[in-house]
Amino acid sequence: MEDYEEFIKNGDSFVKKEKFMDAIREFVKAYDIITVEDDKAEIAYKLSQCYFSLDHKNIEDPLKYANISLEIHRKLENTDLEIMDMLNIGYIYLDSGKRDDALSYFEDAIARADSIKDAQLFALTNNARAEALSSLKSKQPEAMKIYDNVLELSEKTEDWENYFEALYGKLNILRDSDINAAFELGKSGLDKIDSIMNTLKTKKDKKEFKESVGYLYDSVSDIAMELENIDEAMKIAARSRE
Repeated sequence: MEDYEEFIKNGDSFVKKEKFMDAIREFVKAYDIITVEDDKAEIAYKLSQCYFSLDHKNIEDPLKYANISLEIHRKLENTDLEIMDMLNIGYIYLDSGKRDDALSYFEDAIARADSIKDAQLFALTNNARAEALSSLKSKQPEAMKIYDNVLELSEKTEDWENYFEALYGKLNILRDSDINAAFELGKSGLDKIDSIMNTLKTKKDKKEFKESVGYLYDSVSDIAMELENIDEAMKIAARSRE
């Protein structure tokens, strides 16, 4: 194993433990000796995320490495990873309160995804844009339309990860304006999960899928508690464990 591969392995292990400073030290060691450009971009991406996880207020280092990754992927004409870099930069801006900058990157990412006709990336980038818009009350109707479009597109392609992310986005918007409508939407989402589960053949696939959408059960259960429907909240919690 190359020395840098050991550094990467160590860094990944520290990330899992949320020891981001230790992870940064290992990734920097790898970054300094890697010469293969796509590998260097991968480590730059990881460094960007680690620096941001360490301190959301200081975006200089996260953006530095995120842009390095973006520049390399553009040079290599790796459009899929270029789009992921744009999303990474967009979320750095969004999570640090710079919504307009985030939207600019999300919109560029949408355009790139559309240019290569990648339905999954198109749904992913639109979900990001809707998330950014949804934090503004005046933009929530626009965000809802985007989420509806993603739901339609991702259902056709059976892209369930983006489907349920869009459903969750709608749920969060409705939760503040019409909690009863949010609850009904959430319950229909859980029914959708059941119908998808019935199409999966192995216990492993069923388990992994249910774990991937566990956040939806938590959200709908929380809404039931807000409505003081304790029995329903308990049923939903039990349903998530079935």
